Amino acid sequence: MTLRGRLALVNVSILLIALLLLAAIVFNQLSRDLYEQLDQELALLSANELSRVEIVSNTPLFTANAPATQQLKPEGFARLLDTRGRVTDGAGHFRTIPVLPQSLQTPPQGLITNQTSPNGLPLRVYTRPILAGNRVVGYLQVAVAREEIQETLDTIRRGLLIGVPLTLLITGAISLLAARQALQPLTQMTHSAAAITADDLSERLPVPKAKDEVQELALAFNATLDRLAAAFLRQRRFTADASHELRTPVTAILGQAEYALNRARSPEAYQSILSRIQHEAERMQRLIGRMLALARVETGRHPLSIAPTDIGDLIRTLVNPLQPQAAAKGLALNVDAPTGLVIATDADSLTQILLNLLENAIHYTEQGHVTITAAESAGQLCLTVSDTGPGIPAEHLPDLFQPFYRVDPSRSHSHGHVGLGLALTHELVQLLGGQISVTSQPQQGATFSVTLPAKRPQ
Repeated sequence: MTLRGRLALVNVSILLIALLLLAAIVFNQLSRDLYEQLDQELALLSANELSRVEIVSNTPLFTANAPATQQLKPEGFARLLDTRGRVTDGAGHFRTIPVLPQSLQTPPQGLITNQTSPNGLPLRVYTRPILAGNRVVGYLQVAVAREEIQETLDTIRRGLLIGVPLTLLITGAISLLAARQALQPLTQMTHSAAAITADDLSERLPVPKAKDEVQELALAFNATLDRLAAAFLRQRRFTADASHELRTPVTAILGQAEYALNRARSPEAYQSILSRIQHEAERMQRLIGRMLALARVETGRHPLSIAPTDIGDLIRTLVNPLQPQAAAKGLALNVDAPTGLVIATDADSLTQILLNLLENAIHYTEQGHVTITAAESAGQLCLTVSDTGPGIPAEHLPDLFQPFYRVDPSRSHSHGHVGLGLALTHELVQLLGGQISVTSQPQQGATFSVTLPAKRPQ
């Protein structure tokens, strides 16, 4: 069954239960009210008839010269019974109705029973005891036809038997139309979703104008498609860039090997060729290592070892091996980090983050200085690495943390840079629950800012 049919069925089922409950309540209440009104009429009639009863030789009789106080309805009667249940007097069709045994056990407040006349007419009979002192000497019975009440109830019952199914039929048809109208956007979305493939993620689902759950679903699905398209684009770009980067050292290695094998050469020539092959192999090894590290971080498989870490000691330990590299370029490598700043973090990941930023700063700065600072503010650890290099043009800043992205590709290859350092740094910062940003002005250097939670160790 379709969703549209199930919705219509649920609506009809709920309406059916509601109508049956309402019909039962209304029908029972109406029946009770009608019979209560009839019973009040019988009680009044019996009181009037009792006023003309006399006891003769312990036998109840109607007074001969006293007229009936109320005209009996057709098929109704008023009669007197002795204590044995024998009819002693009466008016109307009283002789044709048998005396029920329970009538001789009538309580003081009276007894209501239903009986049927010989011609099938339903009667409502009210019996009350006749007392002489404290002794029961007989019974007074009055009866009226309850045919009108029965006909009224039958009419209502027939109306319900016709009205309820008709209401359900109309409601079902309206529910189907309403469900079809409400689910029409879902049908369109289904057709649009079926046309979306991994080869073409440009299609989007139509968004309904009505601000409801279907619109939220379409927006959420389109947002998911945007993320998937971006992920596929990054994957394709990464694959293409990785293939291009790997092709260069592989081509160089093959070229050097072919060059060495095409004829005999001197030991010095072989030494030079092997050195070049070693250099390209080391470059390929770094590239593969960075790619694997980036893949582990992006998929959440990078292990974290959270432990108390003294930030000042970590920075100074990291900077010392880089001092010769900075000094070789005439750069000052400055550290501004407080002592005793201890937080709970993964020291290895933080070391990799700062090492990547410092190596980039030293690599791109030709004169001046590189400065790393650390400070705690509002429960956050703020780390900055700034330099006095040429800066980064504004158009390159949005893509700076993309894999294999280089501001100056021609200069990066010659120094062994593969364009994965900042991408790996970005992923590691996010893995530690932080944020990284960069500000730069041409010819005024660049500043990378890392913000991490400054969680105190337990």
